[in-house]
Amino acid sequence: MAGKPRRGRRNNTDPESTRREILQAALEVLAKDGPESLSVSEVARRAGVNRGTAYQHFPTREDLAHATAAWVSQQMFEQYYGDFEEVSEEHEFFPPALAQDRLSKFALDNPELSRAWLFDVLSSGGEETDTFWKEYVMRLQEFIDEGHGRDDTDVEVYAFICLVSSMMWPIWVKAHTRSKQSREKMRRRFDRELLRLAMYGALVPEHHPDLQEAYGENG
Repeated sequence: MAGKPRRGRRNNTDPESTRREILQAALEVLAKDGPESLSVSEVARRAGVNRGTAYQHFPTREDLAHATAAWVSQQMFEQYYGDFEEVSEEHEFFPPALAQDRLSKFALDNPELSRAWLFDVLSSGGEETDTFWKEYVMRLQEFIDEGHGRDDTDVEVYAFICLVSSMMWPIWVKAHTRSKQSREKMRRRFDRELLRLAMYGALVPEHHPDLQEAYGENG
């Protein structure tokens, strides 16, 4: 099961706050045990919310599952893209190395969100309601359209490879490392290999001299 409640029961008169508490508890259950483990009563118990109150917000398990998937996507979007425009303004275009570094750090620092997002991808594909996925694909398409990537790139497939592998790698890292230093070393190994593959598959090399220098024939 999902474990003990995080707090005692309470009577919260703020519906939005209560909804967030329920969704946060659902995220924890989803990340630990997958979508089949979600139930309104179990999530209410974990959140410390009256079961009747939880059912007022989410009358069925399906309602809770859909809302949790959308909430996970929104949290991913806000935390990953929160200051994206500020960072982007410092560059003519967002460098692939910086984008990948940002993505792998995010995945390593947000294991619950990453696992929950992966579970949603596995169970539903996530495309129709996943704002995080849509934004990633849109920005990648813009990057390609501006001439920085090969115009024959299958953007959705490439986005899927980047996102899913980046979210999966921290799970592997956690199972094989104990120290923060070791985890960081493995994260950089992953970034290097993914960028090397991108250099010879999705990118236009002359537009990325930094990657040419790092991963070119003499790199």
